[in-house]
Amino acid sequence: MISSKYLLVAFLCFITTIKAISLSTWVSANTEKTYYILNDQPGQKMSLYLSVTEGGNFDIDYTVTDPKGVIILKGDSERQVETYLTCNEVGEYSISFSNRMSTVVDKLVEFEITIEDEARDPDLKSRFGAKTHDFGASRIHGDLHNIERFQMYFRAKENRNFATVKSTEKRILWYALLESACVILVAVIQVYSIQSLFTAKKSRF
Repeated sequence: MISSKYLLVAFLCFITTIKAISLSTWVSANTEKTYYILNDQPGQKMSLYLSVTEGGNFDIDYTVTDPKGVIILKGDSERQVETYLTCNEVGEYSISFSNRMSTVVDKLVEFEITIEDEARDPDLKSRFGAKTHDFGASRIHGDLHNIERFQMYFRAKENRNFATVKSTEKRILWYALLESACVILVAVIQVYSIQSLFTAKKSRF
């Protein structure tokens, strides 16, 4: 029977090098926030996921810039984005979130940036030589990554729906208060109108 220590070592050999940022941040009205992630070798894959969970129309502008300052990806008024790109330049890539479209409302952005050096098939084959092992750990990692993205997606949808419910409740409250105020105002006007009518009749005698 294979020792658990050897199984652990074999599993760790399949793990790819990953650099990731997973954050939630408030982007104030008429401002911009920028985050950086380092790519230490060309040809690595970057994945970017973002969703606006609170504020305004749940949209944000974003740009991805390479180390030379060239904009390689851009989106305007995006609610939710999941995209992949290849990092051909070595250095710091910047991801900027801009809320300059809004002059009043702050927005909560939840995002995840991952740079991953995936092991290629020849590399795995030279390490282990067993095809059944080539994709085992990477498949598990991919499935877990997809599950995490689904969780983030449904959490964002839940936050947006909850914000819509809160906004609807607030509107109903204000409409009810306005209706009550109008009823009271009409009642007061009627009382004073009737009172003034009888007062005018008394003054004739």
